[in-house]
Amino acid sequence: MVGLALLLALASTPPSLQASKPNVVLFLVDDLGWQDTSLAFGLREKLVGRHFRTPNLEALAARGVTVNQGYASCPVCTPSRVALLTGQNPARNHITNWVYDGKDTDGPHPEITLPDWRAVGFQPGDAPTLPEVFRKAGYHTVQVGKAHFGASDTGGADPKHLGFDRSIGGSAAGSPNSYYGLNNFARPKKNPEDLPAHNDIPDLQAYHGKDIYLEEALTAETRKEILKTAAEHKPLFLWFATYAVHTPIQANKKYLPHYSMLDPIEAAYATMVETYDVALGALVKTLKETGQLENTVIVFTGDNGGLSEVARGGLPNLHNLPLKSGKGSAYEGGTRVPMVFAGPGVSAGKTLAKTWITGADLFSTMADLAGLRADAFDGRSFKTEVSSGTETKAEQVTVWHYPHNRGGGGPGLQPFSSIRVGSFKAIFFYAERRWELYNLDADLGETRDLSLRRKDKLTELAGRLIAELESMGAQFPTEKATGKMIKPTLQPSAQ
Repeated sequence: MVGLALLLALASTPPSLQASKPNVVLFLVDDLGWQDTSLAFGLREKLVGRHFRTPNLEALAARGVTVNQGYASCPVCTPSRVALLTGQNPARNHITNWVYDGKDTDGPHPEITLPDWRAVGFQPGDAPTLPEVFRKAGYHTVQVGKAHFGASDTGGADPKHLGFDRSIGGSAAGSPNSYYGLNNFARPKKNPEDLPAHNDIPDLQAYHGKDIYLEEALTAETRKEILKTAAEHKPLFLWFATYAVHTPIQANKKYLPHYSMLDPIEAAYATMVETYDVALGALVKTLKETGQLENTVIVFTGDNGGLSEVARGGLPNLHNLPLKSGKGSAYEGGTRVPMVFAGPGVSAGKTLAKTWITGADLFSTMADLAGLRADAFDGRSFKTEVSSGTETKAEQVTVWHYPHNRGGGGPGLQPFSSIRVGSFKAIFFYAERRWELYNLDADLGETRDLSLRRKDKLTELAGRLIAELESMGAQFPTEKATGKMIKPTLQPSAQ
């Protein structure tokens, strides 16, 4: 009844009283592989993921700009989310791995000592945040779903300390203990009075014991927030971050009949993909009902590449084809993500095929699309390209820095730094002191290492990589045997 009353109030509100500032919605999907949608993102034919159903994302792309080369700023979650939040490259703030309880989440390495990174994650006051930019401009700022900015029992664990007026379901949790309301979105407890476990999802007690999926509960609460904000005639900045499709792989059972041809694990995964798309559609519908859709910028993307070495159905390390490897990897499968823009100021039905945009760039780009200024440390605004649907004319340089040992059996799951300049990408693996070089325009799957044949290009990129990292104050591993620092140079003996 409250929702109906708000809709009636909005319907009777003169257009002149509606907020003129555009709403801005970031729709962020966890662990979303580049091909984990029904869009092809420039491929002539999808090699994987043809069974995924994402019609609402297709509709969003049809009225906006599709970025074929979207990138996360790190191949794992917390650093890439903080890059979105601040516009900082993880190398600068030393939040280079995913956080848990303030302790090191690195796997051990036999030969090198990994950097003493900021395992507490992002904390209040570390840097200006995107929601702070919007709040200062009069926006109501709302975070929904996965946050994972700061470690548990720190100020950064609560999004309300980082510029959000309201947080629904956000905490230090990197994944849910359960996607099911029947399980209270939590791990089963021996005693009802037991304290919540680390990955139990907060703020959703109204849905405990009910047959509802986590993203459905988050969407229902977000609808209330959209209606309330619209009735108050305030512009909205909404950071809607699904926990899907992160592990545990748990089916949204209502969609299982759509995937009876798949093995059980991949079928469950496909229902999670469909669930995030249905959530996107529900948010778009609510914005339309309240007369706000045409005044709302929506940015859809993922926080890192898709999981591939474990957990999915089928053979490992093949889920992101033609990209190599997946989450945590130095290769394209670790960092390339879907990206779509739509809304006022965004060109309709266009594709950016050559221009790449990273998570750190979204900090300035989203603010710019709302008419606000937010200068990023390491990203830049792509408003011009998104508004016109034309490729950038500027040289593009992007650095990834992940000096950590994720472990697992996939390619490139080792401590690395990499740089992309134009079509060329150079990767330095710290433990082996080894370089690889690829021309992504000609070899998207990174199958032909050019480091020996194109020493001129490798020399150029290696020099630019170390210069970029040192300018940001990046941390580097050290040799266990000598304690000497290892830097990505062409003579990478310990220094």
